[in-house]
Amino acid sequence: MNKNKGFSLLELMIAVAILGIITSIAYPSYLKQVQKSKRVPAKVELMRIAQLQESFYVQNLSYAKTLNNTAASGGLGFPNATITTEGGDYTVSLISTKADGTACTGTSATPCVIYSIFAVPVAGKPQANDSECTGFRLTNTGAKAAKSATITSYGTASVRDACWK
Repeated sequence: MNKNKGFSLLELMIAVAILGIITSIAYPSYLKQVQKSKRVPAKVELMRIAQLQESFYVQNLSYAKTLNNTAASGGLGFPNATITTEGGDYTVSLISTKADGTACTGTSATPCVIYSIFAVPVAGKPQANDSECTGFRLTNTGAKAAKSATITSYGTASVRDACWK
């Protein structure tokens, strides 16, 4: 007698079921890791602007007041007041003030001595669905902060640690 070799329908269905179970467990984990990796450009951009701010301070005895404009008018030279990270997932903005929190010019005449750089997800992009990290902040003291969908203010250590690691 000639015996058929191969898989029976039952064996094939069991293999497909096992593959489906494994996929249903692994896929959400994969998506979470992709979301986490897309946070990196925001953090890199914040660190880059902080370095530019320190360089600006050495040359002008003041932090820049805006991302746009020339150094002579208190800016870092970017084309816009807000910039988008590589990949377009986050917008980055800058707020600079005098020591008392009032407006500054970014020049030695009225120096900016405090700054905060913010990165927030762009609406409509995948990172806008990242409920764990809805915003990042970096200050002139090097203090890192983050907020989430449930904790909407900067400054909570648990959110900061989860988002900045």
